[in-house]
Amino acid sequence: MRRVLFGERISDDKGERSESIESQHEKLSRLAKTEGVTVVGAAVDLSVSGDVDPFQRKELGPWLVDENLSKWDELWVSTQDRLSRDDIHFLRFVFWAIEHNKTVLVLDDPGFNEQMHSRTGRLLLHAKGLGPAMELDRIKSRTKDSHERRRYTTRWPGGVPPFGYRPVKRYVEGKTATYLEQDEDMVAVLHEMRRQIIAGQSFLGVAKYLNAQGELTARDRARVRKGKPVSSRRGTVEGVPEKWGVSSVKDLLMDPALLGRKKYQGKVLYDSQEQPIQLADPVFTEEEWQSLQTAIEARQQTTQRRVNGTAPLYGLVYCLTCGSKARHKVAKKKNATYRYYVCGAWPKEAECTGSVRAEEVEEFIEIEFLQRYGHEKVTEKAWVPGTDNTRELEEVRKRISRLRNLYVEGEFDDNPKEYKDRMHALRKREAELAAEPTVEGHWAEKDTGQTFLELWGSLDLEGQRLQLIKSGYKVHVGRGTFKITPEPETWPERKKRLGL
Repeated sequence: MRRVLFGERISDDKGERSESIESQHEKLSRLAKTEGVTVVGAAVDLSVSGDVDPFQRKELGPWLVDENLSKWDELWVSTQDRLSRDDIHFLRFVFWAIEHNKTVLVLDDPGFNEQMHSRTGRLLLHAKGLGPAMELDRIKSRTKDSHERRRYTTRWPGGVPPFGYRPVKRYVEGKTATYLEQDEDMVAVLHEMRRQIIAGQSFLGVAKYLNAQGELTARDRARVRKGKPVSSRRGTVEGVPEKWGVSSVKDLLMDPALLGRKKYQGKVLYDSQEQPIQLADPVFTEEEWQSLQTAIEARQQTTQRRVNGTAPLYGLVYCLTCGSKARHKVAKKKNATYRYYVCGAWPKEAECTGSVRAEEVEEFIEIEFLQRYGHEKVTEKAWVPGTDNTRELEEVRKRISRLRNLYVEGEFDDNPKEYKDRMHALRKREAELAAEPTVEGHWAEKDTGQTFLELWGSLDLEGQRLQLIKSGYKVHVGRGTFKITPEPETWPERKKRLGL
């Protein structure tokens, strides 16, 4: 009994005229029924380009490995290019089929298998393989030209949209094209991420928040829009969403795509007037964006490591003897659990033995904080924009240099006027920026209408820890004792401060 494997493929090359998978399967099945063969399987490769090696295809490839060769005798395809459009891949497969004594049947070329077994026939097959290869080259060329034409337009070229945006089809000038528009849900997430960073949260803390909320990444959201399952590790585990991490949070919040700007190979594209090409409305205003970047830059420069889900006073507690950071120690005795703060350098620093009960320190500093600040108004940071054009001026000068290099390399030989127009626009902008005075943007405190006592009750342990750090508190612990900075107020000092 002849055992037959169907090879079916439809391309993702948009210019390729491919018959549908259903049509391929129907033709192959009709012949199988007429021939009375046993169909052992169908390798159906969807959205697989013709230049992919048959041995690397997700569905066909596994049938071509040694452990599965005994399961089939013949490979049937509707047309030769369903095997491959690449002449090198095609000929490699032909010789492989000969070596492994496999029959290859091509519906629209009945003499294909016979030609495989003669030198003259293989020469003809080589010539036949050049046709699809040349067509593939033309497809790639047309696709490249199309991308080049669209590169400097406000159309979305395809792929995974930036987080905060979704693709939409619009009918413009008699044609349907894809553009980007804001996604309200993602925009709300981005503003919450910004709020947390400015409030002092770490990138890790933001990532944990997003994962806890079940917020999908841009790639997973794109898969869901297409009706596909989410997948982690770049598609290796379906049904498991990608996790947010420090890098993904940081890179997202620093991406100029959030301003609606078009990018190519990771860089913002500029039009003939040297203005950023705007794909969609920006997620953040210029003030919001600048304050976010300032907060991110400040986080990158700090030497204080942020840790989430740690001890209530992590980052505030130090050794009274050597000044090293103290660590939180938990001990269990019988049915009771005891918590201590001890020197983090012990036992390396032998003189730092001893500890203090964690509850004593935590309770004391909470009371001290609320007595000192409880009735005072809570303020929050508000960004006051300046007119510091240093960064933009530097970027403009870099673009002038890049443009000059492109001119030297002959990029504008066919259109010297475009070079002159672009250089004129850049020089004009450079002069404007250089003439403007520099006034640095800065943070100012804004009253929230809430007291610290009201705020404290609404915070979890992590929030309370961050608030104590922001308020400048430090605790030094030793053998059964501790010291708080700033030192607790005396009653006369408190009376004077409160005007009693």
